Amino acid sequence: MSVSSTPLKTNYHHGDLPQQAHQLALEILREHGDAAISLRALAKQIGVSAPALYRHFIDRDSLLAELAVTGFEALRARLLAVDQSDPRRALIDIGLVYVSFARDEPNLYRLMFGGRVLPKGIHPRLDIAGKGAFQVLEDTIAQAQAAGYVKPISLSLMTAAAWSLVHGLSQLSIDGHLPSTKAEPHLTQGVVTLLLDGSIAENKQHKKDTTS
Repeated sequence: MSVSSTPLKTNYHHGDLPQQAHQLALEILREHGDAAISLRALAKQIGVSAPALYRHFIDRDSLLAELAVTGFEALRARLLAVDQSDPRRALIDIGLVYVSFARDEPNLYRLMFGGRVLPKGIHPRLDIAGKGAFQVLEDTIAQAQAAGYVKPISLSLMTAAAWSLVHGLSQLSIDGHLPSTKAEPHLTQGVVTLLLDGSIAENKQHKKDTTS
């Protein structure tokens, strides 16, 4: 399977103030990080009054939360595009897609998982979007367990382990701590495979051999 690296896209409608602010904020985020985003500065750049923008975003964090929602929805879409016909391969590709997304959108990724900036429970839409992306990973692991590729241990435990692994790789990657960009897909595949092999149940061929 080829891993998609399609850039994140958002809708832009001239005259639609919330969308204009969202698009402009996303561009600033990508180039400079979330610290560079200011509602007043955005209003000035768009050519409207600050109160006009505050009618749509009550504060800066509410705008950042919407940017993070966009990120989680884009991540979920990429994860859902992974071919699920081979459960074991699907888990490896999920890891590759996840790290690839972080590489493509480093500042957005940092915002999505920056709990200090956007703590859970404050922005319900963000919490729902985050769970939606997480659910794809959990469903993929459940399918792998059902197919006998992963031990039938706690699904939540296995999902947490897999998520911790790919999140750690993603963070190391975007912070420049991994050896080289070209080697990262191989490293990601190798590390995910190690997790799988460490939790593997009897494969189907072995089961066939021992029951024949």
